Amino acid sequence: MYRFAGLMIVVCSLQLSCKDNNNNDNDQPFCPAGEDLSAYVDPMIGTLGSGNVVPGALVPHGMVKLSPDTNAESGSVDAYEYANDKIEGFSHTHLQGPGGGFNGYSHVMFLPTTGVFSADVEDYASTFSHDTEVASPGYYKVGLDDYAITAELTATAHAGFHRYTYPQTDQAHILIDLGHSRGDSRGGKVQIVDPNTIKGYGVYNVHPMLDLILSSGDNITGQSTVYFHAVFDKPFESFGTWKKGENGIELSDNSDLENGPWIGAYVNFATQADEAVEVRVGISMVSMSQAKKNLEVEIGELTFEAVHKLARDTWNCYLNRIQLEGGTAQQRTIFYTALFHTLFAPADYTEVGGKFFSGADGQGDVFELEQGRFYTDDWCAWDTFRTSRPLATIVEPETINDVVASYLHLYQQGGWLPKCTWHATGYSRVMIGNHSVAIIADAYTKGFDQYDLDLAWAALEKSATQDDEDKLVDGVCGYVNLGTPPEYIQNGYISHECDTHQSASMTLEYAYNDYCIAQVADGMGKPDEYQTYMARAENYENIWNPETGFMQGRKRDGSWLTSFDPADTQTDNDFCEASSWIYTWFVPHDVPGLIDLIGDKQTFVEKLDEFFAGDYFEPSNEPSFHIPYLYNFAAAAHRTQELVRATLETEFSVEPNGLPGNDDAGATSAWIVFSAIGLYPVAPGDGRYQLASPLFDRTTLQLNPANYPGKQFVIETVNNSRANLYIQSATLNGAPLSRTWITHDEIIAGGTLSFAMGPEPSSWGSAD
Repeated sequence: MYRFAGLMIVVCSLQLSCKDNNNNDNDQPFCPAGEDLSAYVDPMIGTLGSGNVVPGALVPHGMVKLSPDTNAESGSVDAYEYANDKIEGFSHTHLQGPGGGFNGYSHVMFLPTTGVFSADVEDYASTFSHDTEVASPGYYKVGLDDYAITAELTATAHAGFHRYTYPQTDQAHILIDLGHSRGDSRGGKVQIVDPNTIKGYGVYNVHPMLDLILSSGDNITGQSTVYFHAVFDKPFESFGTWKKGENGIELSDNSDLENGPWIGAYVNFATQADEAVEVRVGISMVSMSQAKKNLEVEIGELTFEAVHKLARDTWNCYLNRIQLEGGTAQQRTIFYTALFHTLFAPADYTEVGGKFFSGADGQGDVFELEQGRFYTDDWCAWDTFRTSRPLATIVEPETINDVVASYLHLYQQGGWLPKCTWHATGYSRVMIGNHSVAIIADAYTKGFDQYDLDLAWAALEKSATQDDEDKLVDGVCGYVNLGTPPEYIQNGYISHECDTHQSASMTLEYAYNDYCIAQVADGMGKPDEYQTYMARAENYENIWNPETGFMQGRKRDGSWLTSFDPADTQTDNDFCEASSWIYTWFVPHDVPGLIDLIGDKQTFVEKLDEFFAGDYFEPSNEPSFHIPYLYNFAAAAHRTQELVRATLETEFSVEPNGLPGNDDAGATSAWIVFSAIGLYPVAPGDGRYQLASPLFDRTTLQLNPANYPGKQFVIETVNNSRANLYIQSATLNGAPLSRTWITHDEIIAGGTLSFAMGPEPSSWGSAD
């Protein structure tokens, strides 16, 4: 009876869907019948280059991401880089696809070794070969060449399971490095409790640069404490601790306790040939005792194989929510790996019993939920509002209300909606705009309203009308603000003086955010506020320079900058991670208005053609994502079909370098998913998806019946092939469809969208 009850709790924890956090109501997740789609997933895609994906073991939205960390240059943000030649260890916390540098997680790292023990990473990091790597959903395996050890990993939501197979040796070790971090070690404790148990915690700053700039007094930006409780199935014969000091690393044999930053522990034993040593590790952001509880509930006495199977089965539940027919094996691998990556973030930090840590106030506290989940690590809203958050409203609607409620919790605790959520104290303030506003608006306009609506409106209004003015610094205001700078409200644009690097793009982002708030106001019956924010949504016009025909940075006195090159990508060009050629197209909420600024539809298409012919399109970064779909608004839908299909075929592959840029919490991967099935949300918050050519003969969206009445929405093609990429005609539920978009409501009602395909452009989508 105990084992059966424990197994049910583990399934619930793995699948992250129990409504009652005390496990009194083990509602199973929506799990459509289907095939083993995890076989199509290759977690190594995106590990070479700037993809920065996590190849290790985790479950959907798992707080624990147990994955290898390779040797890296100073400041590296990616934990695993395919081109590197050594593995430093296996840590339990990671960000999916981040960019930037000198920040990140990679905490509580374990590594098995043999021979003379060393706690110096330059000594203990092991060479490895990709030939020995095996990675699949919920599982990772690699050979550590320097030690003739095979390491295997699997995981639950809040616990990691290690299995290390050793050679015959009298000098077998496992080290725990609590100083290891992509940020900075600030403190910690490790305690060897008995010959099978070690517990402790590490204190880190996950973004030391922001800490230096923003921390003040008791309000600290970027501090994170990660607790662990580890149980070894083989008693250790001896043990010790270490600490890195001014004179290097100091080993303390037989020591069972160490405190402070840059510390660790090690255990020693003898092994027979091919002897496996297993380590179960509970992780918590709450306490060491909570880490132990997480471990006992989620893994307990389950075998490695059982936990691995549960993880794989859970992944199949989620992957089968989009089922494909047709296409090549490579296309399926790219697609399902992308869908897999979209389900990493945001992470569910609700631990066993409903407890979670949250630090938006700069100090942090532990909270408890009776219902729902607390999500964070959506790194960052500037990336995810465009693709992965709208995709979740189709694929996993059961999470949406809780995601919004999590944003509102952070608002209540710290006073602001987050720009980029993380597990740390304070606000990361990373990226520009108020795109948690867009995420909330997209959810609300699609019918998700099971949270405090009055609180949501207060949060939206504060984001749009106030800012953290004590932190605003001319020249870099977009790097440190949390709301909307006063000059945008007063003048209708952000000046070059406010932010030399990002001012024009900030104006465009805020105008879109204003549109999003207006949609919520409309739904809540606030006509005056609707009119106010719709008027502000036209502020994009204030940085349109008709003389140059581009969006352009302006000075506070209203004058244009004298030197302007729309192709300039330098950091002081007034555009965030892009050029004016790219950002000029960012008016997703009012494309007809942008067309009018440029001239007319024909001129608009000609300018788009010039953009693509000039190779300004950058599919590796989010500001370009929507641009191929803009032809749909100008009676040239065939160009959208050509460019989306060409991008899918040329920019993504099944190789380790198969992602052209940072995956950014699944944002890039979600672009693949949407584009491959022929849908794209150009303006999240308006409830529409633009249409393009699906890659597959038939796509079935299995809709969660707990949220949506339609059960299935099918996207089918007739006469589809690589050559027949042009839509000739379309029907929705048998009725002719001439428009180039469908609504979210039409999808969730269920039905069939059918495309007849052909080898040449047609008149479909060309009507005014």
